[in-house]
Amino acid sequence: MKVCGIIAEYDPFHEGHLHQLRRARELTQADYMVCVLGSAFSQRGDAMMFSTQDRARMALANGFDLVLGMPYSFSCAQANRFAVGGVGILHQLGVVTHQSFGCETTDLKALSDTARMLHAPDAVFKHALKQALEDGHSFAKAQGLAMAASLPQVDEALLSAPNFILGVSYLRAHLELGSTITPAVVLRQGDYHSRDTGGFASASAVRAMLQKNPEADLNGICPQKSQQVIRQAVIHPPGALDKALLARLRDMSPETLRQVPEISEGLEDRIKKALREVTSRADLINQVKTRRYPAARISRALTQALIGTQPREGLPSYARLLGFSNRAKPLLAAITQHGFPLVDRPAQERRVDMRLDMKAEELWYLGSGQPMKTAWQQEMIRL
Repeated sequence: MKVCGIIAEYDPFHEGHLHQLRRARELTQADYMVCVLGSAFSQRGDAMMFSTQDRARMALANGFDLVLGMPYSFSCAQANRFAVGGVGILHQLGVVTHQSFGCETTDLKALSDTARMLHAPDAVFKHALKQALEDGHSFAKAQGLAMAASLPQVDEALLSAPNFILGVSYLRAHLELGSTITPAVVLRQGDYHSRDTGGFASASAVRAMLQKNPEADLNGICPQKSQQVIRQAVIHPPGALDKALLARLRDMSPETLRQVPEISEGLEDRIKKALREVTSRADLINQVKTRRYPAARISRALTQALIGTQPREGLPSYARLLGFSNRAKPLLAAITQHGFPLVDRPAQERRVDMRLDMKAEELWYLGSGQPMKTAWQQEMIRL
């Protein structure tokens, strides 16, 4: 049995995602496609526009056989932890043979060489990283500079490309876990950050369209099956939780803020000082960010301060069972034999990370204008 996994957010699921899904199935000849879906808050720290339930529904409707939810504490985290969360789930399922991801290159050697260097850095890398950090660069930038010094054969432009960075994080997680999962790289179409809606539009471009006009024409941009979900969805508008966040930060001491994983070296003092002068999350991020502490890191830190965190070691101890197709029953039976917990009734769980998951879900629903109890009323999807 060949099983291919994809780790994604799908906010929303668009034509580029459908292209990758089809190409991954073709490359791996997979009997089943499994999606590990990010939580209610993105890897960059923002609330998703669409609910976890609606994003899972889009994934299933467009061809996945099984959709699992990544715990919030791994999903809203820097690239390496996000990768460990997703790959950790795929690895522990015991049945996944391949992982597919989109990238700016299909040069698997460049990806693998970079992952191995990060897994076991040499003296050149360590020296270059130390020097770049001392020069005031962010860790991500310093790491890129160190990689360029250590692996001159790798195109330097790739080392700062977002999907290359995430792909390397996936392969690094494979090394750390001793995983036998085979990578299947699909060439990414279009620019990750582009707001252009021509060709394969990015998810950020689609969200921008919908924020401007909820009735925007999505033909050729999102598959029809995604559009059916989008047209019926209640979305989370930008800034909906800003006041809750600012109030929460006001009540947190610098010592408490310092416990947030993304906060260190006096960043808590910058946040507390800027807090008196801002009225929104975006303003706060703009006030606090520096060359060393970029906006994405600040954004994650603010979300972690609002929702909470847990110890950062280890692998996911479960995945939420968000939905599956009828044809996936043999796959579920095989997963059950390996014993990795798939949770379909969150209310019955007592894990700390599950409580954080559901707190994130509750806040998402609150921001979308729905009662927090709606988070507990979502049922597993069966297609």
